[in-house]
Amino acid sequence: MGEPRDSLALSNLLICHESESCLNEQQQDDDDDETKIERSDEQQKPHCFATIGDDDEDYVAELVRKENRRFDDDDDKPTKTTSSLDRLIAIDWILATRTRFGFQHQTAYIAISYLDLFLHKRFIGLQKDESWAIRLLSVASLSLAAKMEERVVPGLSQYPQDQDFVFKPDVIRKTELLILSTLDWKMSLITPFHYLNYFLAKISPDRNQSVSKELVLLRSSESLLALTKEISVTDNRQYVVAAATTLLASSTSSDIRLTREEMGNKFGSVSWWTSNENDNVYSCYERMQEIEERKHMTPPELAVPGPVVGSGSGAKRRLSFDDSDQPSSSSPDAKRMRRL
Repeated sequence: MGEPRDSLALSNLLICHESESCLNEQQQDDDDDETKIERSDEQQKPHCFATIGDDDEDYVAELVRKENRRFDDDDDKPTKTTSSLDRLIAIDWILATRTRFGFQHQTAYIAISYLDLFLHKRFIGLQKDESWAIRLLSVASLSLAAKMEERVVPGLSQYPQDQDFVFKPDVIRKTELLILSTLDWKMSLITPFHYLNYFLAKISPDRNQSVSKELVLLRSSESLLALTKEISVTDNRQYVVAAATTLLASSTSSDIRLTREEMGNKFGSVSWWTSNENDNVYSCYERMQEIEERKHMTPPELAVPGPVVGSGSGAKRRLSFDDSDQPSSSSPDAKRMRRL
């Protein structure tokens, strides 16, 4: 059983008085920092596809056991969370910013994971005209993920602002601290990206060169990010998502749809594979097939545009969030905000 979650609006949760002493130990004050942080050569090696190889059978089996145990023991799942539209707005901003900075796909996935885990651990709902709160949480989640994964990390002041929201670095840092404390500082996550090479080797020991390994990895990366818009990261075991994604990305045609038995045969060389794994992966595989079919069936001119993050009132306004007791906006909602 986990700790009871706070039943609070997200805005009230972010208006907190957490001590930032532990965060200050980790990073210097950079309120006006416009520079990027560049890691040393040893730290610059990307690892999203190279962590687990096809010969790490015992290691993968242990990871799977631990993940199953955590998933089964988590009986404190929330019955209320932020709305699907609010979450979609957050994910769209994270994905757009990933593209702008040239971040790895895994960085965006981890940022969305931090977001989902944070929401999973607390009962949170947005009140009217509080879309600033989900944006602030998005910025902090992506900033933390970039610090964990990227070679070059933008300064907090470099994250894109718009005419609706402006967050000062101190505000973002304190929201980072709130996420860190909520997740118990457990920021090194196992994601589906870590399993991709492993499953690719298992299902294609003698690879069909008509679909290159690089293309499969790229397809897998794009499918994983697309899947985050459909389901929460906390809804599935990560190895299950990885196995289903690899199957889908390895297909030579979108018309090919494996049966449950055919999928089981694909993973026949996996020593720890059971009927439970087969059922879970097949369920996820079918869900991803449906997502792909909808994507191909929707004409571009009919595609729903990404949500526009605004004030919610129809009239645009600029909310500037800094570390002072009085926010710059004169709106009633902004006046309720105290020092973060």
